[in-house]
Amino acid sequence: MGEMFVLRRANGELFSEEINGKLNIAVWPDAEVLARYKERNPELMIFLPTRLTRRLIDKVGSGLAQEGAAKFFLLADDAPDANLENGRPITLEEMFPDYARNPQTAN
Repeated sequence: MGEMFVLRRANGELFSEEINGKLNIAVWPDAEVLARYKERNPELMIFLPTRLTRRLIDKVGSGLAQEGAAKFFLLADDAPDANLENGRPITLEEMFPDYARNPQTAN
């Protein structure tokens, strides 16, 4: 996959949404799609777009691997209404194919 983005507050908190009772960190497939979602969801205006990197995920912490911790949710690039529930779960391995082979060096 190409560059992906998340939304982040000034304090570093990532935008997340509860879907089906589980916390999901929203991921956008590119900056253009993210801009469309922000345009149609005013509550996102307090967040800044941030390129998703392996280093950022490491900063978020190892809690992502724990049971019940937040997961990642890739938002649909073709959803005209930009509903924050349109998308699918995505794994670290899908976002960073090198992660499974070498988690220390994947960007």
